[in-house]
Amino acid sequence: MSQRDYILRLFEEFGRALAQVLYHRQLKDYAAARNLIDEQCKQVLGVGIGFIHSVSEETLLSMLTSFGTLNTEKCWLLAVLLKAEGDIYQDQESPNESYYSYLKSLDLVLEVLLLDTTLSSTDFVPELEGLLYKLSEYELPKSTRVKLFHYFDQTGKYSRAEDLLFEMLETADPDEDIYALGTAFYHRLRTKSDAALNAGNFSREEVEEGLAKLERMKSQ
Repeated sequence: MSQRDYILRLFEEFGRALAQVLYHRQLKDYAAARNLIDEQCKQVLGVGIGFIHSVSEETLLSMLTSFGTLNTEKCWLLAVLLKAEGDIYQDQESPNESYYSYLKSLDLVLEVLLLDTTLSSTDFVPELEGLLYKLSEYELPKSTRVKLFHYFDQTGKYSRAEDLLFEMLETADPDEDIYALGTAFYHRLRTKSDAALNAGNFSREEVEEGLAKLERMKSQ
């Protein structure tokens, strides 16, 4: 079987399994739904969903990487499984469990999106936006917010990138590297055309205002 045929079969089986997960959720048979997720996780990665939660992000990404290249198909499938698991926990009113499932899913989605250099400010990724909505009541870890910042910057969503930058800077004790990240961001925006800035819901005046605000905060 070719690699392409294997991937197609994997996605077909995955789609059927997700439909079954949704069916069991609707019946409120949450144990059966989680068992299906665990089985699919073993199909995708060779380990159960519990193991996925027990390892660090670095270890998980190394498991999804071969010869220095992230397997984006498996990464995306695992993100979908974690999102489905988070939905089940949400149905069961278990916010702590749903948070960790959604967060791991978000981190994986961002890893895949950051490798896609074709995305622009006009692209809408429903999987990403859905997870951000699910996690909107929580303060995301710094590592996740930095990845999200890079995604907004890379895709030309400059207004959203700036909002996130100052959200990180207004924490109790922002790191120096966040200031460096912001400084590089504004200097990079200075080189953009007015059209590119406008496409990112931004302006040249806002670039200068943002940089000045950043420098004031750094000097305090």
